[in-house]
This record gives sequence, structure tokens and C-alpha cells, in this order.
Amino acid sequence: MDNNPEQPANQPAPEAVQPVSAPEQSVAEQPVAEQPAAEQPVAEATPVQEPAAAPVQEPAAAPLQEPAAAPVAAAGPAPVAEAAPSAEPVGTVGMVSSAEAAPVTEPAPESAPKQPMSPETKKKIILGCSIGGAVLILGIVAAIVIPMLLTVHYKETYTVAKELKPKIYEIDHNYDCSYVVEYVDSAYTSPKAYGDYVASCKKAYQDGVDELVAKLGNTEGIKKNNDLKLQYDKFKAKYASLSTGSSEEFSAKLALWEAVHNFNYAVDKLSTDSSDAQCKVAADYLIESGNDTLKAYGEGWLEHALELTAAYRAYQASSWQTSSEYYTIYTNKRNEFNNWRSTNAPTMSSIAPLDFDDTTEMYNEFTTLYNLIAKTYQDNYDYGSGVCFEFMGVVSCE
Repeated sequence: MDNNPEQPANQPAPEAVQPVSAPEQSVAEQPVAEQPAAEQPVAEATPVQEPAAAPVQEPAAAPLQEPAAAPVAAAGPAPVAEAAPSAEPVGTVGMVSSAEAAPVTEPAPESAPKQPMSPETKKKIILGCSIGGAVLILGIVAAIVIPMLLTVHYKETYTVAKELKPKIYEIDHNYDCSYVVEYVDSAYTSPKAYGDYVASCKKAYQDGVDELVAKLGNTEGIKKNNDLKLQYDKFKAKYASLSTGSSEEFSAKLALWEAVHNFNYAVDKLSTDSSDAQCKVAADYLIESGNDTLKAYGEGWLEHALELTAAYRAYQASSWQTSSEYYTIYTNKRNEFNNWRSTNAPTMSSIAPLDFDDTTEMYNEFTTLYNLIAKTYQDNYDYGSGVCFEFMGVVSCE
């Protein structure tokens, strides 16, 4: 049987198949080992039909297909094995240009070695960091210190005002000071009762009130808060209008008022029958008071009083023949004495002024001040200080 199959009539007989040399290897293709040709004569291969022209495709990374086994002749020598086809069609073998091959990555050029930092640059960096750090620290300190300097602390202001409050109340509601002024000429108020009024009044005003008033004005809250300062000045003006002065001055004033009262009380008990000793006892209240005006008046009063009592005794000792003459002398001495007293009697409002009529206004001004201080401290309270009433975050300063 003929090894070559019949060819179609319309096609020429194929040329003898030459051994196919391996094409140039591309990157995607694997090398194919050539099989040595057999020494026997090569049988004619099956005619190869050329496939239709297809577009050139880039080499794919798909796995290689197993080559199809060539037909083996029945009685001839073994055929020469063809090379395994690539992923491309047979008609494109040898047509792929070298430009279509996968690009080869060139190695990156070696970078130049880093130059060491110059000392001047290092100094500039260190100096910049130091300045920046200093500015940052100053900013933090300023953010902490400045608010502290601007913060007004009202704790001391409130505590001093709270300590002063009952003392101001005592002054306003203590009527003994008014009795000192009102009963200075009273013959019905005993020296003991009047002394009690003086002691009570002294205690009310001398119980550290002057010191606390001054201390309150020196607190930070009064100095730095304009509203508190304005109200404090109003209160202090009313307090000063009471004319008490310092504690020593107030005590001295009360002592003079007490001396005058005792003198008036003693004089009221004298009569034309009183002895000179009794008159001297009365005058000594003024003479020994320590005030020059009262002393001068006491000495003048004693002189006129002794003359009057002497004239009355002479009148009493006169006979009926001379009684009219001595009575005239006595009457003249009495009138003279009364005229002298009305002319020279001291005025306590000028010697030791005391005025307790404005205590209500003073107390009202302090009450306004205290309420303002309490509200201000309540709004700027030091939580945990325990100065005011605290409960569940609510503060009440009364």
C-alpha cells in the first residue's frame, strides 16, 4: 500500500518535507531538543495545510500543550519527530521580531553614598530645636500662670465678712449705746445702770469690729472687684459716721460720757443743806475726767456751788433784822450760779461726739455688701473648702 495518501485533484503535489529547524527562542518559549535523524530514508510526511492568517498574539504565559503525535507509517522506517509547537500558530513561526520579546529590566544604578552632616548644620538644627522647645515651655507656663494671676480669690473676703456680720448686727440691735447718749442727763438712771449701758455699748463696738472692717477692706476680693469695692466704701462711710473712732478713742469717749452722767446724777442729789464735801465729790467726776474742758467746768462749778451754799448758810444764820440782806445775797449768788452754768455748761456732742442714730442705714449698707460678697464667692467657689454648704455639687453661701 502506498505510504502517501492520494492528493486532491485541484492541489499540486506537496514538496518533500524538509527537516524543520528550531526557530529563534523567545523568552516565553522553552528550548526544544532536536531528535537525531534516523539513517534510514525519511518517509514522506503527511501534507501540511497552511492555516488562515491570524493576528500576531503576544506570547502568553499559558502552559505548553502536549504536541500531537505524528502518524506512523505502516511499514516504513520510523518518522522523524517534529518539534513541539508553541502557543502560536505554525504559520507565525519565525515571524515574531526581537522587539516583541519581553523587555529585560535593567539594574538600577547604585545611589551615591550620603555625605556626613556639617557641624554648622547640626548647630542650626540644635539651636532651632532649643528655641522651639523654650517657646513651647514659655507658652505652657504662660497658659498656666496668667490665668492664676488673673483669678480673684474671694474666700478670705467671704470669711471676714461672715465673721463681721454678727458684730454689725449687734451694733444695730444694741440699744445700750443709744441709752448712753439719751440718759446722760437723767437723774433717774443710777450710775450702776448707766455703767451697764456703757459696758454693753463698748463691747458691741470694741469686739474687734474696727479691725475686721479694716481687714475686710484689705482683702483681695474688695481690692480687685469694683462692685464690691464700691459697696464697701458706702458701708464704711456709714460706719465712720457713728464717730466711734478707734477702740481707744471710743473707750475714752464713753468714759467722759459716764463721768458727765455721774456728775449730773450727784448734783441732782445736792441741796442747799449739802456739805462742801458732798459738792466736791460731785465736782471731782469732771475734775478727774482727764478732759481739760470738763476739768475747767468742774472747778468753776465747785467754786460757784460753794459760794452759793455759803450764802445760804449765812442767810439761815442771820437774824430777823438782817435776814432780808442775806437773803438778797443768797438770791444773787443763786442767779449768778445759774447764769454761769447756762453759759459754761459743756456740750458733749463737741467734747466726745457719739451718734448712734444712723445704725440702721449702716446695717443696711453692710447687708447689701455681705449678700454681694456671698453671691460672688458662691459663683467662684473653692470646692472642697467647706466654707459654704455643699451638697451634690450645689453650693450655698449664706
